[in-house]
Amino acid sequence: MAAQMIVPTHLFKSLHLQKPENYNIYLVGSRLWGTNSNTSDWDLLIVGDIPSTQLTSLHKAQYDVKLLDRQEFIQRANNGSIVEVLCALLRKEDMLQHAFNTDTLRIDQDTMRIWLEERRYKDFEKAEKFWHKGNRQAGWKILRHILHAKALYDYLIFAIRENRVPIAIEDLQTIIRPATLLCDKGWMQLDWSNVHEAVIDTLTHV
Repeated sequence: MAAQMIVPTHLFKSLHLQKPENYNIYLVGSRLWGTNSNTSDWDLLIVGDIPSTQLTSLHKAQYDVKLLDRQEFIQRANNGSIVEVLCALLRKEDMLQHAFNTDTLRIDQDTMRIWLEERRYKDFEKAEKFWHKGNRQAGWKILRHILHAKALYDYLIFAIRENRVPIAIEDLQTIIRPATLLCDKGWMQLDWSNVHEAVIDTLTHV
């Protein structure tokens, strides 16, 4: 299923983008993963030639928008960042707008694995802080991100190795769904040490 959305022109005006047709626009966040509700925000990533003085993020109404310069986007993908790698490998019809190709990627399995491990460590730290502050719902969502990232990493390695790119949104959502079901809301009743142990164990089943 291709991404279905028309980017409102007022977003480009708010971001002071003069030629909106020159940018790649990707759907990210819960609506990409298929974990959204009807009231979820639309998270957008806009990539192009962004001046250093350009506003790089915007929240307006139900839209959360992030801008990345084209070279920074490519660098992040080359550094193993899973979101940028996924966006770079999406089918054109699953992008909200396609203006240019990203042909200079150097995607490396070990680089992605290192990125995943570093991000997982940071996410565990962030989730633990929420846990101790009593905001377990926010912490639980971060734990769900950890499971999603593992599922997506495994799928990306498979897709690249088997030359099953570009990638369709429906395939991503199929991969994400089991990881989402493994993220037990009952964890919110546990102490952090038990939650951490449960997530580590669950990662072996993702």
